[in-house]
Amino acid sequence: MKYWIVPSKDTTFRISDAIKAQNGLVDWRTDKFSIGDIVFIYKTKPEQCIRYKMEVVKTKIIFDQAFEQESFWTDKDQYYSGIISYYTRLKLLEDYSDDILSLHHLHEHGYQGDPRSVKECKDEYLLDFLLHPHQMVNEDVYDVDYPEDDDKLYEGALVTVKANKYERNQRARRECVAQKGYRCLVCGQDFELTYGEIGQNFIHVHHLTPISTIGKEYKLNVETDLVPVCPNCHYMLHRKDPPYTIEEMKEILSEVQKAKEAISATSKKRRKQKAEIIRFQSDSTMLKDVNQDDEVRRLIHNMMEMDGGTMMKNIWSLCIKQFAERYVSMQPNDWRHLIDDYVRKVTNRPNLEEDTLFYYKAL
Repeated sequence: MKYWIVPSKDTTFRISDAIKAQNGLVDWRTDKFSIGDIVFIYKTKPEQCIRYKMEVVKTKIIFDQAFEQESFWTDKDQYYSGIISYYTRLKLLEDYSDDILSLHHLHEHGYQGDPRSVKECKDEYLLDFLLHPHQMVNEDVYDVDYPEDDDKLYEGALVTVKANKYERNQRARRECVAQKGYRCLVCGQDFELTYGEIGQNFIHVHHLTPISTIGKEYKLNVETDLVPVCPNCHYMLHRKDPPYTIEEMKEILSEVQKAKEAISATSKKRRKQKAEIIRFQSDSTMLKDVNQDDEVRRLIHNMMEMDGGTMMKNIWSLCIKQFAERYVSMQPNDWRHLIDDYVRKVTNRPNLEEDTLFYYKAL
């Protein structure tokens, strides 16, 4: 099964009239689909939203077997030019009488640009939204705008679709951001500063008095009733009923920030203490002088007095192998410098190289 988004223009074909007249069926001129595919019909301007969810029930239909749909074609030239094309029969599954699948919401859920051609939907996030739009918007997104009915700023008329929702007046939203900008009033987030061009003019609008508590139309005061907030803060404001106030949410953010700073300061202090302990332990397990450890000194002398002689690098290797567990913090270079200084001093040979064979006999 595949999922498709298909644009439809009333200036070409009046699909709504065709669906109504043909009891929820329509023949679409295409051979791209397969039986069982789901097709979302996007109505272009002025609606700019997905209006229908349909299922492909028949394919490869020739003109003589298709519905007589000439009366629904506004563009007669296109109708006659495509008569020899194949048709696909679509059955109506859902009619979105609201704008739950508006272009605005499609963009919020990952769709890029405007639907201008038949396009398969493969994006899982967008597809999840297409299949469960009311759930995702009504439960998780409180910034839901609906078309304005007249030139007055009235909101709150209860409407019923899949769930109870309340109208949001788009002009009220526009006036809110015009007055108060696109910066979150709670946390100060500015999406354009964060994301550049794609974040321009993006913000949610929060109703200080929840629309759901009013239950009737009321005169909206943009200045006192609406505030711009980012989606995160918007969700958090609605984490209780009635919602948190802007001041309460700012206080919560402030307390969280103080707690984070306290944790950071404590963590920094602990890291410093740990570093000091490690440094102390490292210093305490370092051999500063060969004469501090008789076993180390005896091994070095045994190597220097070997019949046939030895080399500095052989002494380093044997000391590391023999005493590495005793002096765990000592690195190979530490052993090298320690042994070099001691041997050169004892033998009075300051220029002794690591691979020079030498022999020493204590007096």
